[in-house]
Amino acid sequence: MRKFYEIIILSDRGTIKKFKITRLSLNLMKFLLILVVLVLIINFVVFLLNLNTLKILKENMELKSKLAELKKVENEINEFRKVKKSLYLALGIDKIPKDSILYQSNNPDLIEQIDTPIGLPASGIITQEHTNEHIGVDIALNKNSFVYSTAIGKVEKIDTNEQFGIHIWILHNKNYKTLYAHLSKVMVNIGDSVKRGQVIGFSGSSGHSTGPHLHYEVWKENKPIDPLILN
Repeated sequence: MRKFYEIIILSDRGTIKKFKITRLSLNLMKFLLILVVLVLIINFVVFLLNLNTLKILKENMELKSKLAELKKVENEINEFRKVKKSLYLALGIDKIPKDSILYQSNNPDLIEQIDTPIGLPASGIITQEHTNEHIGVDIALNKNSFVYSTAIGKVEKIDTNEQFGIHIWILHNKNYKTLYAHLSKVMVNIGDSVKRGQVIGFSGSSGHSTGPHLHYEVWKENKPIDPLILN
């Protein structure tokens, strides 16, 4: 014998409607309702997964774009290095000094603000020392070697004559001034402020010179002194 469920609907007008439904039909309706809910849940989960996939794809595209930009910067840096190397080879220089503006370093010597001329402005062999007749020192160097300022100061004069060739005068504190002579090239301008260790020019043999070297003088209160006593 079949079992039925009776459904009674009472309207607001007072009318009564009755429906009979078998247990099998009710269970089938329940199953269909559960199936619809499951389908909706599955579709919602798939939608969320698609959103996440789109987000990942977008982030991946952005990363690829950033990598392409970094690669472009890297290529530009490599090109700069090639140009820099060619420039230094053309100048006859085989080594870039740590205080060159083309060299990045946290070396504290680069920011050292010494206002008294200390040490020598280039690394080479001293071929003539300071005397009453030779008021300075001569340092033998390869042509186009770096010449450094020995203290902070201001470029007072850049000139050329038969004696010193291309030369630079720099004023320092405490009434000091220094002379760098027989240069091949100057890297500063009159009035420039320079720091200790800054490249101010390249060695050469301009003026009265028998070969590439640097003539260096130190003056204090308008009197020449031996640069070697300040080492």
